[in-house]
Amino acid sequence: RFRCDLVNNRHMTKFAKIILLFLLAVVTGGIYFWYEPISRFGERNTTPGYVSKDEEYPLINRSVIDKAGKHFIINFKPLRKDLEEISQKYNHKTYVYFSYLNNASWVGLNEREDFTAASTLKVPIAMTLLKAVEDGKLKLSDTYTLQELDLNDGFGELYKIGADEELSVAELMEIMLKNSDNTALNGILEVFRSIGIERPLESVYGFLGWEFTQKIPELGETPDYSKINLKTLSNVFISLYDAKYLSIEHSSLILEHLSKTEFNERVVTGVPSSVNVSHKIGTDAEENAYSDCGIIYSPNRHYILCLGSVGAEEESANQFMSEVSKAVYNYGINN
Repeated sequence: RFRCDLVNNRHMTKFAKIILLFLLAVVTGGIYFWYEPISRFGERNTTPGYVSKDEEYPLINRSVIDKAGKHFIINFKPLRKDLEEISQKYNHKTYVYFSYLNNASWVGLNEREDFTAASTLKVPIAMTLLKAVEDGKLKLSDTYTLQELDLNDGFGELYKIGADEELSVAELMEIMLKNSDNTALNGILEVFRSIGIERPLESVYGFLGWEFTQKIPELGETPDYSKINLKTLSNVFISLYDAKYLSIEHSSLILEHLSKTEFNERVVTGVPSSVNVSHKIGTDAEENAYSDCGIIYSPNRHYILCLGSVGAEEESANQFMSEVSKAVYNYGINN
């Protein structure tokens, strides 16, 4: 008798728990749907047949509907005037391209005129490398042994370890991007050659809508850095930011490496140290051609800034880029 009652009591306890959990789920769901209009739009509408604003205005940008409009800046005419005044202070040729990523507004000065790309090409080189990984042509863990002809003291210090050093493809790419290392670049070019990629920039620039057919230089030859313009260069960063050419994982990997570079004398000097910047510089001292391009992650107001200078010493070029960068950041934050 006792045994039977105990069993029945246990069954009743389980049944009560099930009923309690069901009621709790119903109440929780009701609270969510009751307060959902408050959490998103700041008001509660209990009228039968209530339609949320994003359903009511399906043709309007969701960010505006969700009241993020304060981060949408439309008028950049004052900024353009400021940038023109800054450029006129310098006697050499200057280039500016700014794109506000929240709504694609932009300002450009000589942004479609070509100049020496220099080491900015190392970003699309990295993109081609990771595309080969995604296509199954190689792995980041694959290794390459440096050759004597790979060693280049123009930029970076990898040459100091000498020939016969074995590095992974991932290590070569990281060193090339973070330190703008020419020896690492030469190693990657040889990796391309080994898997049949003779025109490593062709696919990337084709994706961006720009023709580029330069072949890999022969081993030991100095690469003939092609011309580029800021608009095309900015599209390289947009394709990474939007993860259009590579996967999200690989796009993020490149931007992460570029956020840890050691070159902070140009665009980076114009923004607070707390703001992350993923960027790549270009330097051709023989032609006095200097550039810097990247993404500035200012709070809720990300933007791309690409700058160039030709015909002046590096110190003057750096000063110009720093001044422009500061003006752009201040305008974006204060408007």
